[in-house]
Amino acid sequence: MAQIIDGKAIAADVRREVAADVAALSSAHGLVPGLAVVIVGSRKDSQTYVNMKRKACAEVGICSIDVDLPEDISETALVAEVHRLNADPAVHVSAGLQACGPVDLGSLSSFHFLSISTKRRY
Repeated sequence: MAQIIDGKAIAADVRREVAADVAALSSAHGLVPGLAVVIVGSRKDSQTYVNMKRKACAEVGICSIDVDLPEDISETALVAEVHRLNADPAVHVSAGLQACGPVDLGSLSSFHFLSISTKRRY
């Protein structure tokens, strides 16, 4: 039998748990987790989505490292920015690249996504 759940209550519980874990990590190790978010372009819907992620980070004590890039960024400059974030000690997780149109996604090789380091730095 199906059970109706309260998604908002569950999300609030998860946020409280994450906030407690972040506070414990910060207290025990003097470390504030950092999440890098790279957005290419300026579509309003994509900006809204990213802003919600930034707000969620702030609510749980995670430092959001925000990089907003123009839609006409060159492939070389985009990869250089990803490598800069990979080397940044304040970045512990790279959320990825969110390409916002009109961006010629065909010109962005899949290696850009492979350029994102999966190695966590604590």
